[in-house]
Amino acid sequence: MKYPDVFGAFDNACRRLHIRLLTAQQKIAGSPQQQSLMRISAVLTFGGLAFSGSAHAAPSAGLASLVNTFKDQVASVKTDLGVIFAGLGFGGAGYGGINWIKKGREGEHSQVKASQIFIPILAGAALGSMGFVMLTAGETAGIAKSTHGGVPGSGG
Repeated sequence: MKYPDVFGAFDNACRRLHIRLLTAQQKIAGSPQQQSLMRISAVLTFGGLAFSGSAHAAPSAGLASLVNTFKDQVASVKTDLGVIFAGLGFGGAGYGGINWIKKGREGEHSQVKASQIFIPILAGAALGSMGFVMLTAGETAGIAKSTHGGVPGSGG
């Protein structure tokens, strides 16, 4: 029994689609209206793919699930950006420190200016502190379950 060449057919279909897209691109290359429509459709497609996870809600939970999913994703982005800012801050302060060491080694004839030392250190301190605040904002501010207004010993 001979099996059909599925991969060859898929390869052919992809090749034909690519050729059609290239010819369509050459046809509309001179039209600014078509180019703007293509950009808008690309942005909408990318936006739909990028944010489709946050727009998904379980049918039984509805809007509440959508909001809960969005909240979880925002918390994740906050944590990731905090780590990135902290890393950039450490790198900026390190770059300023390296320039400081170079200036100390070369003495009066150094090409390193003072602004190449203190600006990266200050920028690194600012980015590092923003990263620290983003990472610890919910923990140290006491954002947790509150017992304010509850009767002691009632469990809530």
